[in-house]
This record gives sequence, C-alpha cells and structure tokens, in this order.
Amino acid sequence: MKFSKIVLSLGLLASSLFASEFINYDDLSKSLKDDAKKNGLYATTDEVKMALKEKDWAVVDVRTAEEWAGAFIKGSQRVGRETSEVAIENFVTDDDGKLIKDKIIVVCNSAARASIEAQTFRQMGFKTVKIYDLYSWIDECNPITTKYSSHEDKVGTKQKFGDYYAEHCKK
Repeated sequence: MKFSKIVLSLGLLASSLFASEFINYDDLSKSLKDDAKKNGLYATTDEVKMALKEKDWAVVDVRTAEEWAGAFIKGSQRVGRETSEVAIENFVTDDDGKLIKDKIIVVCNSAARASIEAQTFRQMGFKTVKIYDLYSWIDECNPITTKYSSHEDKVGTKQKFGDYYAEHCKK
C-alpha cells in the first residue's frame, strides 16, 4: 500500500514537472508568428506573387482538403498538415530526390498552422521558409480559386468554377 502511494506521488510530481513545460497551440503559434514577423520570415503578398512565378520557390498550403476546396491561391500546392513533409517531396524534388525548390512560403488561413509546419520544413533543409495567411491575400483583393460547384453544393449559388474576390473588392 505504501509503495503504491509513493509511486502515485512520484507520478504526479513528474507529470506536474512536464506539464509546466507544455505550451498550448495558441501560444505556440502566436510566438512562432511573432518571431517570423520579427525576423522577416512573414511573407508579404508581393512576395507570394513573386514566389508563384519563380522556379526555385514553392507556395504550399497546409490546410485541410475541405478548406482548400473552399478557397486557395491559384498556383499554390496543397500538402495538408497530416503528412506535409511527405507530400511536399512530390513537387520540390527531381526524379533523383534532389531538392530543386529550396525556398517555400507556407500558407494557411491565419498562419498559425503554417508557423508550426514551417519548423518542420526548415529541419528538412529548405533554404528559406516563410509563412503567410490566406486572410491577407483575400483582404487585399486578390482572387481565390474554389473547387466548389453547383454539382457539389445543391443549395449554393450555382456559380461556376473560377476566381472569386471578397465582397469589399467588388466596387
């Protein structure tokens, strides 16, 4: 009985020590986004536009398939968050596995997930890794592309595939 109490007490003590080091998702992503801004690693809209045209840059989106279908930057590649480090190899390496696009901009809605995934991409050896939020792209009146159609959304607007702009941009 005493032994089990000692083990239980040690377990609680150890877990409280580890718990004090835990950083929740919101705090972690905010800290990483702040660091990116401070260190010039938070991309501007102009940098995203440039990266979409350059051969050594990739613009990757780490959002879910559903988020991607709703709105994405034309020319970006969806790698998702589930296995982004595997999916990204499909378009940044050549047939021999050599890295041909060593600079990337990681996109998600608010740049929270992007900031976390950027850490992984840096560890994979990318020369430059910046983050960007899709909200800025939309708010600055750049077009988003959608994969939704009247065939998939029977109660929707029945609009065709293509590029769309935020309502405030339709002046």
